[in-house]
Amino acid sequence: MLRELARRLGTVTPKHPVPMRTTFRDCFLVNFLMDPATLARVLPPPLEPDLAGGRAFLSVVIADMDRMRPAFLPAVCGVTYRQVVYRAVVRCGPERGVHFLCSDADNRLMVFMGNLLSFFSFHEARIIGGRSGRKHHIDLATAPDGHANIHASFDLASASRTVPAGSVFPSFDEAQAFLVELYAAFHPQAGESAVSTVRIKRGAWHISFVDAPRARFAFMDGSAAFPAGSTRVDSVMYVEDIEYSWQTLDRPGIHPLH
Repeated sequence: MLRELARRLGTVTPKHPVPMRTTFRDCFLVNFLMDPATLARVLPPPLEPDLAGGRAFLSVVIADMDRMRPAFLPAVCGVTYRQVVYRAVVRCGPERGVHFLCSDADNRLMVFMGNLLSFFSFHEARIIGGRSGRKHHIDLATAPDGHANIHASFDLASASRTVPAGSVFPSFDEAQAFLVELYAAFHPQAGESAVSTVRIKRGAWHISFVDAPRARFAFMDGSAAFPAGSTRVDSVMYVEDIEYSWQTLDRPGIHPLH
């Protein structure tokens, strides 16, 4: 009910009207590769998949968001919660960036405000996180149909700068440049040639690759968007304690529709 209310109000509410800031504490990027046509089917024009090794990529970003707030407010005014976003690596004309397909959060206020004031398409989810030794666990349940349930574990004891076997990236630097160095989030306007852009500012990502002994992502394997067997995990990255901010919305740019 609240999501529908935010959606309706959001049609007349300015998007990204103020800069926002937070700190990503524990953050995992689960990087899925796929055929370019698979990702292209879920991207609004004029966005196109950006490719590495001939493959398209989408990262499921799982993070503890610490004290999310408007950038001009002190940290004590922020909201801490868990968030999962599905962000495709795309091109918009000559520029690289990301497009958010959808987001999950375990805080009702952040879901409501996110749908009201952003393009990030939030859903409320039950998210349970925990640790056992050096392993981080995440279990996420979405209602009512569980189409985006997640059951995953990440082993920080395996942290390394060595590219995992089976990855399309020949080196750590190339993987980081393609999957991490992205500073624009694009949102095309439905039925129009205008593309809204939110610029991202953040601290340096000192990432490492980690193993995922448990990795079930329902949305990426058997959903309407991504049929079973159409994607696979290329790699999992870990980073912690990153200052992060979203700027106000850029004036929409005009890009040719294909």
